[in-house]
Amino acid sequence: MSSVSAPVALDARLKRVLRFMPAPVGIVTSVDPDSGAPVGLAMSALMPVSLDPCAMAICVNRQGSAHDALVRSGRFCINLLGSAQDTHIAPFADPAARDRRFAQSDWRRRAIDGMWYIDEAPANLFCSLRERVVYGTHDVIVGEVTDLFTSDSDDILGWANGAPGRLHPLS
Repeated sequence: MSSVSAPVALDARLKRVLRFMPAPVGIVTSVDPDSGAPVGLAMSALMPVSLDPCAMAICVNRQGSAHDALVRSGRFCINLLGSAQDTHIAPFADPAARDRRFAQSDWRRRAIDGMWYIDEAPANLFCSLRERVVYGTHDVIVGEVTDLFTSDSDDILGWANGAPGRLHPLS
């Protein structure tokens, strides 16, 4: 008697493909407008949208702990990480580590709007929410870039094969 394997569901197959697709990784931060408390999440679901106007997009799970505050505040900061800043990922990826999220010494808070950013990150992109598209479990959030800090480093931390790594040209 021959055994036939059940087909693997489409979402499981897509998850496997996405796991191996390299992408920059960053910490996206915002501020709860009611309490003033910082919120954030680690993500690789971020991308440039336009240079005119300057805009970035992030994809945020509506069940995530930072989603509601980020949407209500209407602002967020994408902190692209350098390869030496990989220790920032774990506190934002693990709900049990929430109390350590903003504990590292390189976090700064902007006086102008209270947004938290990582000092000396390759880039900190400060955005104002302009569009929100609800799709499935996530919101695609487009933010107009209103300010940008850069350390002029091109050593951007990436995510591929389920782990952080360096993104750089082959030659």
